[in-house]
Amino acid sequence: MKIEFETDINGYQEARKFKLLIDSILKHEKLDQSLNSLASSLQEQLREFISNPEFADFNDSGSEDHYTSSHDEDISGGIIKSLRSLFGPSKREIELSKQRQALIARAEHAELSAFAALAETAEIGRERDQLKEKLKQLEAKLAKSEENA
Repeated sequence: MKIEFETDINGYQEARKFKLLIDSILKHEKLDQSLNSLASSLQEQLREFISNPEFADFNDSGSEDHYTSSHDEDISGGIIKSLRSLFGPSKREIELSKQRQALIARAEHAELSAFAALAETAEIGRERDQLKEKLKQLEAKLAKSEENA
């Protein structure tokens, strides 16, 4: 399998992220031999692409840390999940949830008000058009009666 990326900053970023994904798969997943071979081949292609001298200005290898999680983060996340399952959400989370629900209700009310105003505007436009037509008819009738008189 051959992969290709654009030779610009976007292609470089895509290749870098794809390499991180492949690295993670190879590191954490148990793959059968054919998948492992494919992933290793892709990893090598990505490594070659990223090490291209054109990308020397883009190279920021230190920033890869925020894409990967450490073992300590996994443990602390597990502890937090366990505590949350035992004690339920914190007071802050409950308050934020209430605020979010209030904001959603206000947004829905604003949306309904906007649609009602739009419908009213359309109705007023139709009434205006009817009155204009009636005015034309009356003016024509008046002009006709003036001609006959």
